[in-house]
Amino acid sequence: MIGNGVIYTVDICVRLGVIILIFLAGLNARRHDPLYRSLEAHLAKYKQSIESDDVTMQNGIFRLEMHGRRTNIKSQLLLGFYSIGRVLQKSSTPFREVQIVINYDLKERQMVLAKAPVENVLDLSQHRISSEQFFVIIGY
Repeated sequence: MIGNGVIYTVDICVRLGVIILIFLAGLNARRHDPLYRSLEAHLAKYKQSIESDDVTMQNGIFRLEMHGRRTNIKSQLLLGFYSIGRVLQKSSTPFREVQIVINYDLKERQMVLAKAPVENVLDLSQHRISSEQFFVIIGY
């Protein structure tokens, strides 16, 4: 009799544990990557907002899409590279390249893409090179 009660109790505990595990996995899936949250907070200081689908991190490439006007593309590129550099200083995730995509509307949808090696982005964010030197290095 006691053996059946123990088995029944263990069975209920296992089922409850599986339900809790599934629930916690669902809650955790809604959280954003810590790099995203840090980048979002840094950009918010400069009144630039991003959505979670604006940031992708794949195959060693950190890509940020921003929306802007034709008149401020260079300053948005600088803000994007600088912000990513600040975030990557605190991260141990290895990236080899940073890409910034600026979408803007003229008469129709336009796009500007700029790429830079992570080393140059970190140099910019740590003030080892100026913004002018950075744009010369990346050829923009």
